[in-house]
Amino acid sequence: MLRTSLAKKIIREVKNFIEEDLIIVDTSGIIVASTDPDRLSNFHEGAYLAAAEKQMRVISKQDETTLSGVKAGITLPLFHQQKVVGVIGITGTPEKVLPYGELIKKMTELLIQESHYQDQFEWEARSMETFVFDWLLEDGPSTSIKKRAEVLGINMEVNRQVILIEFQTSEAFMKTKRWHFSEMDVDLKKEDIFVQWGQNRLILLLASHNTLNREPLLKMLKNIQSQLQSYIAAPIFMGIGKACNYSSLKDSYLEAERALNACSMDVPIIFEEDLRLEMILQAIPFEVKKEFAQRLLSPIISEKDLLETIQVYFTFHLSLKETAKAMHIHVNTLHYRLRKVEMLTGLELKKPHDLTTLYLAACFWMILQKSTS
Repeated sequence: MLRTSLAKKIIREVKNFIEEDLIIVDTSGIIVASTDPDRLSNFHEGAYLAAAEKQMRVISKQDETTLSGVKAGITLPLFHQQKVVGVIGITGTPEKVLPYGELIKKMTELLIQESHYQDQFEWEARSMETFVFDWLLEDGPSTSIKKRAEVLGINMEVNRQVILIEFQTSEAFMKTKRWHFSEMDVDLKKEDIFVQWGQNRLILLLASHNTLNREPLLKMLKNIQSQLQSYIAAPIFMGIGKACNYSSLKDSYLEAERALNACSMDVPIIFEEDLRLEMILQAIPFEVKKEFAQRLLSPIISEKDLLETIQVYFTFHLSLKETAKAMHIHVNTLHYRLRKVEMLTGLELKKPHDLTTLYLAACFWMILQKSTS
């Protein structure tokens, strides 16, 4: 049976091609969609008979007096998977509407088939998303997880590594709603799993055949990033965990999460195994980061030019020339600002300890800004 929402969509699509009134009727004879609102929910005996007889029925002027709820025209049963799922009716002189009646019927059946495939795709996608979520939530896959894997055709014996893909804004992902992963020109194999992961993330469980060498993997990820960029108007970041067996996949997921948290505009793709200082920074509680940053930077928080100078200075690896160039200021102005930072914070930037302290404070301050934006 046709859903009312689909019937209304069909009416909207088909009415652009003809001037006559249209109705969509369910198999019980009730009009569920119509170009004439007054006919909605009425019983249409002609359509009911067309559905029962599984063949087109011409409605004459004479029939209007003998059949309930009909108008002159034609009614055509709609088939999906060899079953009648509804009826489309075209109002008008039968001689006038008959020539294109079969064309309208075929067009409508194609819309029904397309909707069915879309529903099937979304159901399979949701099933896969739920499965992956449950798999990663457990410390080791249970018997029920293994049985669901069999139903979904997933080989749990292969090693996999988790790759988390994140868009900077969840609104950007709305642009991808009409897009399917299958449309991407990426060398993914049958055993790879690629699903939506929340509002602004995707997760790729890459099977072992694609995890043997870093360079081909990095090339493939950049290809994915490039193709996603054509759908999503926002920065795209990727965190990559290490390969592991099916019972340790949660570990790879946590590694990918840690790598993703370390991504930035300068380094949008990070392998967890490359993390060093970031491992320690992520382990520090947020409140400690907040207190540390405020304690060190409170003397210059109101001096926006000094905060910006510090951040750019570290971004360009302590290069005075590149920092001054990026900020469009003279090197002497930069020297003045750095001396002012030293005076206000009590730190000496030539001392490794003090320089590291300021760097950490600047990192934590950026984290604070992100959390409040």
